[in-house]
Amino acid sequence: MPTVLREGGYQFLMFTSDHPPAHVHVRREGKLAKVMLNPIEFERTGGFSFGEQSKIVDIIRTYHGFLLAEWNSRYPSEG
Repeated sequence: MPTVLREGGYQFLMFTSDHPPAHVHVRREGKLAKVMLNPIEFERTGGFSFGEQSKIVDIIRTYHGFLLAEWNSRYPSEG
């Protein structure tokens, strides 16, 4: 599971076996969430508090273009 971004203590991952729709997995301190990229919303909160979820969404908004480009480079016909 390649890390595509580290920010604010969070690790943003895209698994090699991922599939559409575009999303990212977020890990920190044993928690693992799944966040869709279009629109930005949690599919699984993974035990993150509401405050942490807000921080994660803010980070994804900041890096949204980068994360979508990463997704499209890994899964070009599936983005």
